[in-house]
Amino acid sequence: MLFSINTIAQVQPNPRQVLGSTGGSSAAPWGTVDFTVGEVMTETFTQGSPFIIKTVTQGFQQPNTVGTLSVTQASVNSTCIGGSNGSIALTPLNAVGNVTYSWTPAVAGDTNVAINLAPGTYQYTISDSLSSISGVVVVTEDQVECLSVLCNFYNGITPNGDGNNDTWIIDCVTEFPENTVSIYNRWGDLLWVGKNYDNINVVWDGRNKNGGQLPDATYFYLVEIEKKSFKGWIELTH
Repeated sequence: MLFSINTIAQVQPNPRQVLGSTGGSSAAPWGTVDFTVGEVMTETFTQGSPFIIKTVTQGFQQPNTVGTLSVTQASVNSTCIGGSNGSIALTPLNAVGNVTYSWTPAVAGDTNVAINLAPGTYQYTISDSLSSISGVVVVTEDQVECLSVLCNFYNGITPNGDGNNDTWIIDCVTEFPENTVSIYNRWGDLLWVGKNYDNINVVWDGRNKNGGQLPDATYFYLVEIEKKSFKGWIELTH
């Protein structure tokens, strides 16, 4: 699995919410909720290689809400045996107020991005001023040998024309002229592809394959070199 992307939603209802199976009341962190009609949770999967996108909703009867916190979680496996370069990027949606992050095991910075991860299971909790939401991400290790030449894939690009970081540079790419670089959005759509990437004539500058400027967001790369695949995320900021 090259990429894994999940979207998890948690809804804080007001007392008008309708849920449950047979009627009654239920205690919740935000108070007691009365319910009369059952409503199941639904999960929707979309397969769009190299992504799997998972969306969790509360069914067809969405409640009136005082706050809706959801998160898109994107994980990238360690790219080779012993590489310990997996990563996780969390994107909170509809957050209210200040947002905080906590990780188990701890990661540097306690932010929405965790990098240089060894294979393992990572649990996170995101909190805003109204609620919290938790999830678990498993980082695995691709069973291929690491390249002898160190490849450094930067996680940011700022194509604003100031001459600094306007294009996405791959340090080792000139050592391997036969390569392919692909850029995807978080829905798994292929936005740009470059063969024989060389950091000069073939280089990504934050545009799509038609030359249109892409909006600020988190994007995902797939770099194929010598029958090996490297993947991760890039934050585009103008």
